[in-house]
Amino acid sequence: MTTLKNKPFSFLFASILFSNLANSIANISLIWLAYNKFNTPLIIAGVLGALQLPSLIIGPFLGGLLDKFQKTNLMIFANFVNALVFIFLIFNNLNTNNNVIIFILLLVISGSMKPLLMGGDSMVIQDIFPNSEERIPANALTTMSFDLTYIFGSMLSGVVIALGYGFKVYTLVGCLYLLVVGCLFVVKNNLNNHKINISKSEYGTFFSNFINALNVIFKNSELVIVLIMDFLWNMLLWAGLTVLLPVVVKVHLSYGAGAYGLLESMTSIGIVLGSFLIGQIRLKKNSLVFGVIGSIGLHGILFITLGLTYNLWVLVIGLIFIGIVVSPALIYKTTFYQQTFDDNSRGALFTIAGTMTSASYPIGIMITSLLSTYFSSKIGFIFVIYGLIITFISIIAIFNIRPKMVK
Repeated sequence: MTTLKNKPFSFLFASILFSNLANSIANISLIWLAYNKFNTPLIIAGVLGALQLPSLIIGPFLGGLLDKFQKTNLMIFANFVNALVFIFLIFNNLNTNNNVIIFILLLVISGSMKPLLMGGDSMVIQDIFPNSEERIPANALTTMSFDLTYIFGSMLSGVVIALGYGFKVYTLVGCLYLLVVGCLFVVKNNLNNHKINISKSEYGTFFSNFINALNVIFKNSELVIVLIMDFLWNMLLWAGLTVLLPVVVKVHLSYGAGAYGLLESMTSIGIVLGSFLIGQIRLKKNSLVFGVIGSIGLHGILFITLGLTYNLWVLVIGLIFIGIVVSPALIYKTTFYQQTFDDNSRGALFTIAGTMTSASYPIGIMITSLLSTYFSSKIGFIFVIYGLIITFISIIAIFNIRPKMVK
């Protein structure tokens, strides 16, 4: 792609790849560290909570920093904090209560940095590519990068196991985050960003940015529709699949971890294929919302089919098709946000959108876990209900935006 010939973007893309790789290994190693060191699942919950809760609670507010300071500087700082967690582990085996407390505090700080990264990449792409049509292949590549990393998740797990969850793996993750920092320095030096100095009297505008972001959202009906669709999409279909797929594999297919690993990677393979195709298409500006909603609606229809059969290879093909079908929603959603968000508060807007997505996933996990407990013998019923809900809402949303598209 010619997009990768753009030097700032090529280094930004490299930073995203290294970051996804580091995050994958980090999640595996931290969860294992928590359980292996303390032998209780409660510690796993504590580690995950320390990483996730800060971004959910302060995300929309902290995102305002992206509107006030140079984005690349904040992203560099956030990734350095991520590296610091593992640098601390290199020299510390958590053998005292004080060390454990320091470790948890570092995790909390690291978790609170996520909002700076959630919108930062998209905002930098905005700066690199002023034209929304140029952003589509860039967003396609960033979407592919996540799923490429996810596909190799099992291989990464093997790497972590081989390295022994200790000094070597912590060094590897720390170095990967430092590589991200290095790439972002190159991006920073190739962009003509201007730092906005803030006087003491302006610190109160962070909350004002949040309020302004909410005003921007509620004044744009298409934006409200996309945010709601994205929230429900993640809550029902993505979170639902996470809970339901292992149940289908174990209870209804009577297969083991190998089959589950195969099915788990199929959607990502489809997303990579779909993203490559979508990246070649220049969609008209006023068609982005239709592309997002239509893609989510088709996902709903295909999700229904997953509940109608328990054949392994039919599920493999179905999940690949789902990945191909949802790739437009993933890419066009980001492109739509980039062209719609107000320049004065886009950092807050990006992090509000990201926080909604992050919050919807655990809610969906909880709801689906409860339903699958009561309907364990009728898992297909949950697939059908979730798919019908998303399909029905998508149809309503399309009829709401059609008059604007005709104009």
